[in-house]
Amino acid sequence: MKKLLLVIDYQVDFVAKDGKLTAGAPAQAIEDAIIERINRYQTAGADVLCTLDTHPVTQWQNHPEEDSFPLHCEENTPGWELFGKLAEMNLDTITKTSYMMDYDDIDWIVRQYDYIELAGVTTDICVLQNAIGLYNHAANIGKQLKLVCNKSLVASFDQKGHKYALDYMSKKLGILLEVEEQV
Repeated sequence: MKKLLLVIDYQVDFVAKDGKLTAGAPAQAIEDAIIERINRYQTAGADVLCTLDTHPVTQWQNHPEEDSFPLHCEENTPGWELFGKLAEMNLDTITKTSYMMDYDDIDWIVRQYDYIELAGVTTDICVLQNAIGLYNHAANIGKQLKLVCNKSLVASFDQKGHKYALDYMSKKLGILLEVEEQV
């Protein structure tokens, strides 16, 4: 079984105290647990991939998120970088320009892996959107895919939204919220 830990948008603008769209203390509180999980995956020879929310300033005025959020994760700025200790780990990354990865990236990941564990921020926006995208693509191509959203490795700036997203993933998508097996 080929396994992937997918760390979603654990970037300075979403995690740092002064980030432009920070989830603040809840996001900072999961850093050590994410680092420990990354180390477990790497020690076991499993893969780790981080998404980078990416917004070029030249395209922001035409971006749908502009109506809801300030410019954040501006490409090649400090806010765009992985946060804290993750920035020091030389991790593989994939850029995305909206809440969810693009179709080609989702297709590649779903075809490549049998088990995907989700971590990162924010639970009720990008984590949920990517969970839905991975789930739907696997279902559409008839692939058996085990998805886990480890609730101790996700956070949001909106605790009500965080709880809703975890509930939705569990009850509607059948995503496990606890890790059943070791890497």
